[in-house]
Amino acid sequence: MKKTLLLTAFLSALAQVTAFAQSNPRYLVLFKDKTNSTYSVDKPTEFLSQRAVDRRKKQNIPVTANDFPVNDDYLSAIRQTGAKVIYPTRWFNGALIEASDAQLAQIKTMPFYKGIELNLPVANITSKSPGIARTGATHRKFGTTEDIDYGQMNAQLALMEVPDLHKKGYQGENMLIAVLDNGFSRADQVSYFKQLRDDKRIIDTHDFVARDGNVYNDGSHGLSVLSTIAAYLPGTLVGTAFNASFALYVTENNAGESPYEEITWLMAAERADSLGADVINSSLGYTTFDDEFDTPAYNHTYKDLDGKTTIVSRAARYATRKGILVVNSAGNDGNNSWHYIGAPADVDSVLTVGASDYNRSYASLSSVGPNSAGVQKPDVAAVGAGTIVGDLGGGATSGYGTSYSAPQIAGLAAAFWQAFPQLTAQQVIYALKKSGHLAASPDNLLGYGVPNAVKAQEIARNEFAPLGTEGELLGSVILAPNPAQNEVTLSIPQTLAGKLADIKLYAAGGAEMHSATARLNAKHTIATGSLASGLYLVRLKVNNQERTLKFIKR
Repeated sequence: MKKTLLLTAFLSALAQVTAFAQSNPRYLVLFKDKTNSTYSVDKPTEFLSQRAVDRRKKQNIPVTANDFPVNDDYLSAIRQTGAKVIYPTRWFNGALIEASDAQLAQIKTMPFYKGIELNLPVANITSKSPGIARTGATHRKFGTTEDIDYGQMNAQLALMEVPDLHKKGYQGENMLIAVLDNGFSRADQVSYFKQLRDDKRIIDTHDFVARDGNVYNDGSHGLSVLSTIAAYLPGTLVGTAFNASFALYVTENNAGESPYEEITWLMAAERADSLGADVINSSLGYTTFDDEFDTPAYNHTYKDLDGKTTIVSRAARYATRKGILVVNSAGNDGNNSWHYIGAPADVDSVLTVGASDYNRSYASLSSVGPNSAGVQKPDVAAVGAGTIVGDLGGGATSGYGTSYSAPQIAGLAAAFWQAFPQLTAQQVIYALKKSGHLAASPDNLLGYGVPNAVKAQEIARNEFAPLGTEGELLGSVILAPNPAQNEVTLSIPQTLAGKLADIKLYAAGGAEMHSATARLNAKHTIATGSLASGLYLVRLKVNNQERTLKFIKR
């Protein structure tokens, strides 16, 4: 009976793979230009979200033709051959297509055709296969977990002084983090994401592998990764930026390994950019290890890991140059014959994260640098040996791998950037690196070491220009305590003192609970003792600039 059930499950899973399988090879075809584009750099919101435009503007990054979508006429011409366009790519100016030999031959004769970046035979692209476990290279890409009876994230947060940011009201609010992983099984159900779901802060999801519209039906690694940032279950799990908003993207194929996953990473990064993501967390990496890719010919060499050669590293470079703070795991190859970081951790402008233990010492599983161009890597580290992460049952478990150290840093970066919104992504990276416990003597094991949020704030205040406009100044207002009981206090920067402000308190449903117009002092207190438990919003307006802060009333 047991054998029959196992066989039935296997055949069912195999049927799903067969149903998803494509009939022709796939190619990343490149185009020569974006001539006759209907888009203009003067009207960027026609092809980018306002949030994406604002992120560029804040960092003095111009919108260019590279941001334009690919020419629709080129895509139409490809479709007319009978070939299938799966995803276009504006950064690489091309499209991932599925085509027969005859269809590809036609495409190659078209005047806009430039070349092929990558071709993948049918055998090297399989869809996700629920229920079929894969052995081999997976442990080098993903962390592993072991069950524990009970645990909290307090120790791993305290090691980086994250609670200092939280107490000041910097918990990731209004920051958007895109998480690229293998799936987020049960993230729509587990209790430690209840607040995340209730607040509707998962604003976008997409499965770039199965393309079935569901990121919750396969792969639990992303669930554990997300928990280190977004979990909020006091007494058990509290993530580094638990009030942030999230985009969840599946880019990793559980059934096999191929460069197709580098393409899906590119597509997810472009979508995150268009959406206006501030941070990308990627606990993924691609290397030259013997069985990293199912077809050895696709394996990378150490020479390839120069930060600008592999497809995924070039995609990450584009993302950082659009003002996104990209955080990537260093890798888990420290104990292997191949022990170097993978791609896109090799990119100079990516914040590459290694693994430490709770004593801030190097965890031997963590991949090391430098990249092949001699750039020191990793950049920083966090706990990756015994990390507390969320499990499928809604509780806690112990995790091992840079997969779990990287998202802690991604959340820290988001909360820190919330505190200093005038900084660029690269300035945030600089401050975090300089705050590390090895900043005086960085190495290729832990980089600058484990960051310290208190020191990073001092560095930001001392080394970067002070906040200037009222809109930027409002970004430094601190609301505390959070959660609150009898009152909340707004701490006002000195440069806003004396300005006339409208201060209003709203319930989550929109009902106005408090309103005042007053000259700002260093502190403004709002009584909350009579409020019912729940989520509330404080709206602070100075002239035509506004900021909304959230807090929980216990």
